[in-house]
Amino acid sequence: MRAGLILLNLILQITGLVRLLIDVKTGIILYISSYVPVGIVLFMLVKDRQKEKEEEERNDYRDY
Repeated sequence: MRAGLILLNLILQITGLVRLLIDVKTGIILYISSYVPVGIVLFMLVKDRQKEKEEEERNDYRDY
């Protein structure tokens, strides 16, 4: 899923840059909207890291 979102980001940025030369408004909208998948990927990474941290705390055997 992350790879798909990163690919979508790349496609939106390239399309946005090409459209920027043709139609400024559409190009800016596409270019700005390309950062939405980046935010989603970052959110997913943070959630995964929190989940890993919780698992580490549950499986903490330092007190033995």
